[in-house]
Amino acid sequence: MSLLMIWFVFIPGEKIILRLCPTEEETVELLSKVLNGNKLASEALAKVVHQDVTFTDPTLDSIEISIPQDILGIWVDPIDSTYQYIKGSADIKSNQGIFPSGLQCVTILIGVYDLQTGVPLMGVINQPFVSQDLNTLRWKGQCYWGLSYMDTNIHSLQRLDSTRKNSEARSQMTENTSSEAERSHPFSAVISTSEKDTIKAALSRVCGERIFRAAGAGYKSLCVVQGLVDIYIFSEDTTFKWDSCAAHAILRAMGGGMVDLRECLQRNSEMGLDLPQLVYHVENEGAAGVDRWANKGGLIAYRSRKQLETFLSLLIQNLAPVDTCT
Repeated sequence: MSLLMIWFVFIPGEKIILRLCPTEEETVELLSKVLNGNKLASEALAKVVHQDVTFTDPTLDSIEISIPQDILGIWVDPIDSTYQYIKGSADIKSNQGIFPSGLQCVTILIGVYDLQTGVPLMGVINQPFVSQDLNTLRWKGQCYWGLSYMDTNIHSLQRLDSTRKNSEARSQMTENTSSEAERSHPFSAVISTSEKDTIKAALSRVCGERIFRAAGAGYKSLCVVQGLVDIYIFSEDTTFKWDSCAAHAILRAMGGGMVDLRECLQRNSEMGLDLPQLVYHVENEGAAGVDRWANKGGLIAYRSRKQLETFLSLLIQNLAPVDTCT
């Protein structure tokens, strides 16, 4: 399958529709128009986009499933964490496996949802800059995927999950020095550097020092998918459907999800335990431009519903005194 691209490029006095042409030579000619005649770069790009891409995974290859194409909508973010990509920092150190910034925070997000219900069905997260070979300076990437459709829930981390569960079972047999801290603050969370002070204060009471900061909505969601943290929480309305759909689909396949933070905080637990999952087919009423597709209530990404309910209970308890003072 060849890669497809359709971009609208504006240059002085001309608008160019940049697309994948029938032949590599035609794509080179088109690319040269927006690359100031740089034929070497144009040829390199054209070669990549015209190549056939083969993707196989034993987990996915082992099942047969048919999904009607006419019910599917798609959200794509070709470069999430664009600033980190432009900056190109390759020497950032991780904090317990989580990178606060750098190329590792860059992701490519593809999310597929049901056009009628808005429920995410399939998701792919490509992390192109996972590790760098110091000799060749070439990067190695990693791709994650998940499928949640009717009774089928599969994802690319299933084999890793079984290994992790065995490791956790063994670790429970031997107490370590960090167990006391983990019992007093059982949750870990990843947040944005721009998170509100009220949320950060409440999180510090719930998570203690197990709060991590990272760039990129896609990368922070991926940290939850990977099991590096329990929760990704963001209270602002500056993430969009293309930021969350892919990870949401993967998390659904894992038994988790992604919910509207504001609605969760306003939810009356006595009225039931239905959680306000994000949906991807409805525009925000009264909004204009890209804000039509913003996650207006903020979000929480999680792997375990039981963990989320406990986390929300603790968060609400610790938000109350702060909100009273403001």
